[in-house]
Amino acid sequence: MEAMDVVGFGSLCIDFVFKVDEYPKRGTSNLSRASVIDCGGTVGNFLVGCSRLGLKCGVVGVVGSDHYGQMIVERLTSSGIDTSMLIVDGRRPTAKVVCIVDGKGERTFMVDPGVQARVELPEEAREYVTKCRAFHTDCLDVKWASLLLREAKRRGVMTSADVGLLAEHALQGVGGGWVDEVVEWCDVVFVSEANAKKLFPGLSPLNVLDRVLQRGANLAVMTLGRRGCVVADGSTVARVKAFEVEVVDTTGAGDAFEAGFVFSLLKGLDAKSAALLGCAVAAIKCTKLGAQAGLPTLDEIRAFLRERGYGSLASSLS
Repeated sequence: MEAMDVVGFGSLCIDFVFKVDEYPKRGTSNLSRASVIDCGGTVGNFLVGCSRLGLKCGVVGVVGSDHYGQMIVERLTSSGIDTSMLIVDGRRPTAKVVCIVDGKGERTFMVDPGVQARVELPEEAREYVTKCRAFHTDCLDVKWASLLLREAKRRGVMTSADVGLLAEHALQGVGGGWVDEVVEWCDVVFVSEANAKKLFPGLSPLNVLDRVLQRGANLAVMTLGRRGCVVADGSTVARVKAFEVEVVDTTGAGDAFEAGFVFSLLKGLDAKSAALLGCAVAAIKCTKLGAQAGLPTLDEIRAFLRERGYGSLASSLS
């Protein structure tokens, strides 16, 4: 098999997205101004984002054998993503998420994990994640995530993880010790400000980044929503502001950021430039409804950066 740039393991789902002016009160109804049914999931969004930037990608994950599972397979395949390690399980339905997006673009999720409530992967997955330049996971199943991170790291693959699912809805009911188990094998760790408060209660953002670095990561990245992000490497801390755009939907913005960040590292950019490009990818994504609809191509990113005064960074992308 030809070596890939990026392999991802984690959440793949179908999003039911509804755009509303405001959330309905309990016991009432509300009209949606727009809606879409589309593919989503943290790793699904990440991989489609990487693919649109020109990276060769592969996926490790599980979907049901239903219509929604077929939608995901078709989206990944049409995006040029290798699905040879994607498991189609007929025993349970594909994961589904209801996304309510308010007038400011902020989203609230209701999740039915379906087939992803209990992930079973073939042993071949361990070798598969070593045949790439970068391996990324959202910790959907923390035991598998830890194992695959370790296999990839030992074979010289750049490793990264978004630890958000450990805070939002860890499906296996595991304890907090798994955070350190995952971080130990990561070159890059991503965490949102909101999830950091759940995973590391009482710690300031900078203390959270320090703890992640002390556990073995080379780079710790905290996303701050509309305020941008903070990146730390143990010696320096860089703050990068978000780009101002007309926000339609923030669903998948963090996944888009991570795609841009990993893409940048593979291109040899420094961490601050990677954060800047990640913010650009996330900003463009937010201008459209749905997690994957707004994910930009490399040409769109170059044009966006030039318009915002970052011509030299745009020219460095090939």
